[in-house]
Amino acid sequence: MSHKSLDLYFQEIRDLNNKLIKTMGSICRADNGSMYQMDLLSCAVVNRSLELSKGFESMITSDLFLCAAPLLRLQLDNLLRYSALWLVENPDAVCGDVLGGKPIRKIKDKSGIKMTDAHLVSVLSKNVKWISTVYEKTCGYIHFSESHFNKTLLSVNDDGKVEIGIGNRARPVPKESLEEACAAYKAITFELLSYLEGWLKEKQSYETRS
Repeated sequence: MSHKSLDLYFQEIRDLNNKLIKTMGSICRADNGSMYQMDLLSCAVVNRSLELSKGFESMITSDLFLCAAPLLRLQLDNLLRYSALWLVENPDAVCGDVLGGKPIRKIKDKSGIKMTDAHLVSVLSKNVKWISTVYEKTCGYIHFSESHFNKTLLSVNDDGKVEIGIGNRARPVPKESLEEACAAYKAITFELLSYLEGWLKEKQSYETRS
């Protein structure tokens, strides 16, 4: 991975978010302003992405990696669940179910398989190889795990003496890890934008059918 400054990553993520906003505006205007359930769900996903991005940048710059990592996982959740709409026969109907409160994990795709996280990761990983790795790593920060313990364990001497640190004395996160997290967040947001642009093209095609 090429090394960039964190500020550059943040700017690239902001640029992607601006594209999400512009694309969402184009979606709302497409097909003469007709609104679909897909539009409503897309708007909710974009809004969640915008808020997560602000939180992610804030947590990274505040050196609160244990807060930033779960936000990375939530952004991946956006991508997984939005991509699920491309696996069903009637996306608009599924959007209606989801907006009505039905969990996506209980909805079956066109092959009759329930769209659990594991299934969505498996399908998306066929085209986006790194998805499964990011998913596994970030899940370790959602649930209490060794990921949290490792940040407090500073050293273990040969005589068995253990040094630990919490708060400001906890183990600092290497810059490479911060860069890796930012690169992953950017990549996830880029994929999300690609799907949103896909829906825009689909909706624009409705205009030529009428």
